[in-house]
Amino acid sequence: MAEPTVTDDPARALTQPPLGRTVSAVADPELGAHLLETRGIHWIHAANGDPYAAVLRGQADDPYPAYERVRARGVLSFSPTGSWVTADHAVAASVLCSTEFGVPGADGVPVPQQVLSYGEGCPLEHEQAPRAAAEVPGAWAGQRRAVVEEVHRQILEGLAPDPSASYAFELVGGFVRPAVTGAAAAVLGVPAGRRGEFAELVERLRPLSDSLLAPQSLRTVRAADGALAALTALLAEAGVSAATDGSDPSSGPSAPSSDPSASSSGPTAPSSGPTAPSSGVAGRPDGALLSALGVTAAVQLTGNAVLALLAHPEQWRELCARPGLAAAAVEETLRYDPPVQLDARVARVETELAGRRLPAGAHVVVLTAGTGRDPGVFTDPERFDLARPDATAHLALHPAGPYGPVASLVRLQAEVALRTLAGRFPGLRKAGPVLRPRRAPVGRGPLSVPVGS
Repeated sequence: MAEPTVTDDPARALTQPPLGRTVSAVADPELGAHLLETRGIHWIHAANGDPYAAVLRGQADDPYPAYERVRARGVLSFSPTGSWVTADHAVAASVLCSTEFGVPGADGVPVPQQVLSYGEGCPLEHEQAPRAAAEVPGAWAGQRRAVVEEVHRQILEGLAPDPSASYAFELVGGFVRPAVTGAAAAVLGVPAGRRGEFAELVERLRPLSDSLLAPQSLRTVRAADGALAALTALLAEAGVSAATDGSDPSSGPSAPSSDPSASSSGPTAPSSGPTAPSSGVAGRPDGALLSALGVTAAVQLTGNAVLALLAHPEQWRELCARPGLAAAAVEETLRYDPPVQLDARVARVETELAGRRLPAGAHVVVLTAGTGRDPGVFTDPERFDLARPDATAHLALHPAGPYGPVASLVRLQAEVALRTLAGRFPGLRKAGPVLRPRRAPVGRGPLSVPVGS
């Protein structure tokens, strides 16, 4: 039986009309029907051979074969889902760096390829203004690192292995997620008494980026929508106001305390520390909330890095012997298996891309994870290599993208987590099957990784 073919004819696109209203403004029957119908359309296109539709289904533990199928179709191809798709590094870079492409459409109206809209509450639906790393005061950057390191150390030292389990501890739920969440709360200046609430809301927001392009269950969407409102309110009530890179809340971070009664989401932090100019506004999603969403990216990046290192034991041993390689491990992971796998943009005006004329409003998807394995840019791209000289040529967490403002904090959290693990558990190894989420084409990272030592 011949494999189905996919044409580049936009007239053959079959898409679901945009919801037209925010999630909170739509009743359950209409929202549920919209989600089911959109998912059905994705399944139809995937069954008919479209690799991007297969990506949107989010049913595979390994999406990279689908990215290679997209690459095989050319540097820019049209998906019958209604999107133009590329895994080509050069084309992707031109889209991400061009002012002719943005996150929303020129009129601000969701395009048909966006499943739904959370409205003003979702920073991923709005343009962000990346902040240069040089603008972060040196003293502040140093204290931020100290706060993150202390939280990660305390969480790892506080692990209590389950004697009835066949493994030492569960990597993601036991260490990575509570450490990253606790450190983010400390950096943001969330009061110690509300960090458990902060952690719960951030976890409910985990599917947010995926839900914009891949239909989730009605319950998941409602939970994320409620968490957005609740987290924004929490940060406003706590007086949290962070700059867009999540690095300088107006009250300054505080040094973690060794108080054993501290919240489970992170050690207690007294209110002290230097202050720095803040560009965020309390209660608005453009600063602190985006930083909170960066928690998910940091957890996923750390999980992907550990899995890649454990799959290459010699590289893990090298990291343990030379902890300074942690930053290189983070960059290589961003190339090899990034936490944010794709970046969707909308053409603001009629423009030409890779020899094709795209109308204003055209939806262009950059498969960031695919570009990191472009053989025209990276030698032996399927190999994870801590010594790769050009690893930073990847396009993950691009400064012009939605996650750009929190990229530095995401990198820092992953780097500190790797250093902490390597110093405490040089004999770390996988001790059971890895559990991954479904319907997650945008964010990639393990949900559960049993490990031994």
